[in-house]
Amino acid sequence: MKIGILHRSLHTTRGAEKMVIDLCTGLKKRGLDITVITQNIRTNVKNMFSQEGIHFCDIGGSPIGMQYWFSIPKVVKKLQEHVPTDLDVINAHNFPSNLAGYKYIQSQNKPFICYIHEPPRFFYDRNYFREASLSFKLFFGLIRHLYMPSDQKAVKSADLVLANSAFTKAKIEAVYEKNAQVLYPGIDIERFHHRNEGKIYREQLFPNIEAVILTVSRLSPVKNIAMLIKSFKYVYKKLNSCRLVIIGRGQEKNRLVKLSKTLGLDHAILFLTNVPDKEMPIYYSMADIVAYPPLMEPWGLVPIEAMSCETPVVASNEGGPLESVIHEKTGLLSNPRDPIAFSNALLMLLKNEELRHKMGKEGRALSEARFSLEVMIDNFLAAFRSVL
Repeated sequence: MKIGILHRSLHTTRGAEKMVIDLCTGLKKRGLDITVITQNIRTNVKNMFSQEGIHFCDIGGSPIGMQYWFSIPKVVKKLQEHVPTDLDVINAHNFPSNLAGYKYIQSQNKPFICYIHEPPRFFYDRNYFREASLSFKLFFGLIRHLYMPSDQKAVKSADLVLANSAFTKAKIEAVYEKNAQVLYPGIDIERFHHRNEGKIYREQLFPNIEAVILTVSRLSPVKNIAMLIKSFKYVYKKLNSCRLVIIGRGQEKNRLVKLSKTLGLDHAILFLTNVPDKEMPIYYSMADIVAYPPLMEPWGLVPIEAMSCETPVVASNEGGPLESVIHEKTGLLSNPRDPIAFSNALLMLLKNEELRHKMGKEGRALSEARFSLEVMIDNFLAAFRSVL
């Protein structure tokens, strides 16, 4: 089977991009012929694709910045032009790759599967602009006017629409009036497992510290890290031998660093930006708890990566975490809009080592059963075959 994978960019190896990379390598290991068409592929990803025998085309250009939005017609055209004509099925991930997939099938008449990690918030989420500046609202109002009709047409034309969660499925059916099938992203559970190096590294980094909370996130408003820092203030008052480690980068970093200083927590919070992917299991293993507080997150790989490393999770009680974290079994679900409630959940686990250990074992078992790469690839293969 020859499969074409379209995604707007592989300039990072987290989130949706990580899932696409894992999908391509997983399908190739099953003996399928895979071609990836995208822009701005990281060098290490190119090297990996070459070693695995995965065909790829990097159309170039930057996928970020205001100028990008006006280049979308050119990006779509380039993506479409580089898709091989002899595919058995084409699989597009998110906007604007779905536009290129739609253009392709108009001339090639091939099965078309859309995988939607999240309908574009700037098209369909009225709350997305609530605290934005007037210029931001005007700009994305124009973008919405330019591209939303095409986005609608592309998704509705798909032979099959896949969603990364039931939460996303409901959004798809609301905004596109198109039925979707849930197919959860998976992780490499052979790589994400409890690592003894975590304990050693923790002793070096935080000697004589009783508890470590870890969060891994892009530093943007919807990820809600400001709330977590405020919540940590209440934790620190009751357990001052505690540290918060924040791994991630983004536009909010300076504001978050300033907030930690304002709250008198800068000595207790460590910001890290350049942690290699291969070291992430060590950090998960180092922590007592992983905190995951985003607002209306469509899915989120962090909770299942943490659980696979036998670290319990305190996560938002809305969006994707409701489907990955089992409350009071693999972690706790709490209100991400209430710092005190979230701090109470963190403290409940920090004060109970036996419960953390039990939840860690349950989390590992859940990851193996439902969220492994093998399960994800099996489900994708079934989806591809269903449209042939």
